[in-house]
Amino acid sequence: FAAAPNITVFPLHSTHSFVTKNVYHTPDRERRTSTVDSKIDPYRPEEVPEEIDAKIWHLAGLVGGDIPNEFLPFAAKRAMLAIDVQCMLRWEENGGMVYRDWEAKKELLPYVRFLKTDAAEAEILTGLADRVEAAKVLYGWGAKEILITHNTEVLVYDGKEIYTCPIKARSLGGRTGRGDTTFACYINERLTQDIPAALQTSTALVSLKMETPGPYMGTRADVDAYIKEFY
Repeated sequence: FAAAPNITVFPLHSTHSFVTKNVYHTPDRERRTSTVDSKIDPYRPEEVPEEIDAKIWHLAGLVGGDIPNEFLPFAAKRAMLAIDVQCMLRWEENGGMVYRDWEAKKELLPYVRFLKTDAAEAEILTGLADRVEAAKVLYGWGAKEILITHNTEVLVYDGKEIYTCPIKARSLGGRTGRGDTTFACYINERLTQDIPAALQTSTALVSLKMETPGPYMGTRADVDAYIKEFY
């Protein structure tokens, strides 16, 4: 973590790491099949260090079981809760990855300040392929601010307005991690920016990130330059 000295890491022991492989089926890389070789032990509320002090808690599990349902109300008492819903929908089954609806969604979404899904996950949750209508349903179930990623755009709904920003990536070699990158940037920007500004920054950053495999390793200046060129 030498490149990010402002990050404090509290390591927790797990019997295994999460190991997966993604196979994309279409040129837009919107649909994929994932296999799972191993997964982590669940995070538990009692494992969270007392000294953690943050305005937003971002729950970014990768597969069902990573973050138990009881973790959400626990986290929401301590900070604004942000969650990537993939960890409630994707389940390991016989070495593969299957998607199931989140049975406790209507009970637990009211705890969620920021909710992230992709288009396919939003359809699983709501039964609606229309992203705007899906976002409105998720808001009606209690989530306060919904972010939905798609290969064409990122959409945000806050119960009042629908905001969108187009993806500008010139290639999709770094498609894996699209949602994680977008959401992490978005909630960070929302600490100081309004929705349109946070949405543009996060969409530009993920567009730039998707052009190269791996995590984003650039700077804010690189993102600002990308915005000036493409937005």
